[in-house]
Amino acid sequence: MKANMLKQIIFFLGIMGIILSGLPAVGASDRTAEINNFITMLESDTPKIRTDAAKRITRSGLTDPRLFNIIQEKLLTGYTQNLNNSKHVDEMSWMCKALASSGNIEYLETLTNIKKTSTSAKLKRHAKKSIEQLTVHAEKNRLLADTTNMDPSLSPEINRYITMLKSNDPALKRDAAKAIYRNHFTEEKLFNVINDELLKGYSSTSTGNRNHTDALAWMCKALASSGMTKYRATLTEIIEKTTSESLKWHARKSLTILN
Repeated sequence: MKANMLKQIIFFLGIMGIILSGLPAVGASDRTAEINNFITMLESDTPKIRTDAAKRITRSGLTDPRLFNIIQEKLLTGYTQNLNNSKHVDEMSWMCKALASSGNIEYLETLTNIKKTSTSAKLKRHAKKSIEQLTVHAEKNRLLADTTNMDPSLSPEINRYITMLKSNDPALKRDAAKAIYRNHFTEEKLFNVINDELLKGYSSTSTGNRNHTDALAWMCKALASSGMTKYRATLTEIIEKTTSESLKWHARKSLTILN
């Protein structure tokens, strides 16, 4: 009986080890497990898994050359092939975006070469856009690399979103809000930050900054995705006081989700 129980415990621990090895690193600074998981996905024989990896890497804030050297290799060997296959072109386009997310200027030559020589209009377009995003990602990664104010009670992913939401860059705020809206988080601390940033920012929409208004609109949607009725007051205040008709519309639509 004891022998059987010991075998069961060993088996259970083995399974848990496999599961946990595929999850992002728990610490805010050591993301080795997360990187290794992405590398495994990139080396998969399944195009969808590779594309999903590229999508996730694009918004990960990672900069490890081990990861991006593999992406560069995938691009260099794949961007001239199977261009009549829409799924392959989509994969290569996401690889361009992922490579740009490194913020590493060393990959500029690869993206420039794809933009100049690819016979796929879609791939050329995404390579061009990725070139433009290189410097944006460099600044974003610099910001996310600062772990000084990280909350140890929250995951590295949530901490990154909070950092982005508190930045002065509307694009970072918008990207964080989009990700939060689409992934349905439940951490109240995260939504408190969104709430605070909305209250601080909605009165300045009169400046005509379209990017700022767009970020606030996504933050309204992200706040509503919490399902927490305590945020009704914030959305109601925005509806009543904002001078932006666009923001008012998004706040009103978001409020219906919490009613």
